[in-house]
Amino acid sequence: MRSTFARFTPIATFASLFLASCSDSGDATTGKRIVLKTSASGEAVTKTTFTTGFGWDVILTKAAIASSGFYYFDGPPPTAMLAPRRRSWGERFEDLFMKSAWAHPGHYQAGTALGQVIFAEATTIDLFAPPPSLPAGDGVTGVYRSGRFVIPQVAPTDPMLAGHVAIAEGRATKHDGTTPTPVFFRLVADYADISGSINNGAVDGCVLDETSVTESGSVNVEIKPTIWLNLVDFSKMDPGTADAPREARNAGFSQGVTQLSAYHFSYSK
Repeated sequence: MRSTFARFTPIATFASLFLASCSDSGDATTGKRIVLKTSASGEAVTKTTFTTGFGWDVILTKAAIASSGFYYFDGPPPTAMLAPRRRSWGERFEDLFMKSAWAHPGHYQAGTALGQVIFAEATTIDLFAPPPSLPAGDGVTGVYRSGRFVIPQVAPTDPMLAGHVAIAEGRATKHDGTTPTPVFFRLVADYADISGSINNGAVDGCVLDETSVTESGSVNVEIKPTIWLNLVDFSKMDPGTADAPREARNAGFSQGVTQLSAYHFSYSK
């Protein structure tokens, strides 16, 4: 039985998935229930200097995001659809009259849900702290290809996020040395800032390194604030000071937080 999840998937739906997967599979190695430990961490460059798409050198001092859960699917991420593949003569002939649907990068099909972890309460992932202790998730065996990172409507009640769903704080200077003074910033995003870009807080179609999962293991999400900040133009911001960085909402930051390339999933035994 196949189920396509284009939008947020309720817990009850996933419970029925387990029963369907286990009963419909004729292969003893497919659709078996497994436990998936969960971890999340920032990419290594988070604690170093990186250069953005607008040519700013950024040093972060804080970065955090809220999440209410992760989901895993067998559908390939949209980025995989950009890779060329060998086509038959018939397919090439058909392309003379219509564009093949597989080639359209915007057509992400999640496919069958294979696993999930849902947090009882919205959780803060602090990229400058040791990885948080996250609950284990449930899953079934199969080929894992893509993931969903869910941002909650209500932020966690902790001082790090201070009521926001994402923050990034630090210093930015122009890479070419033309900045008279550094820009000390504290960018924040609320659910209202990101809700127009994603459905129900779900960042869909994130890369999950394709893996044939045959047993219980761990799923890690690497979070990339370099993507969050890539299109932020710091020249339009009040520079603030090191002791009092200027807090601001920024469309580039809000868009960056919702980019599927900002979250990279991987499985390990």
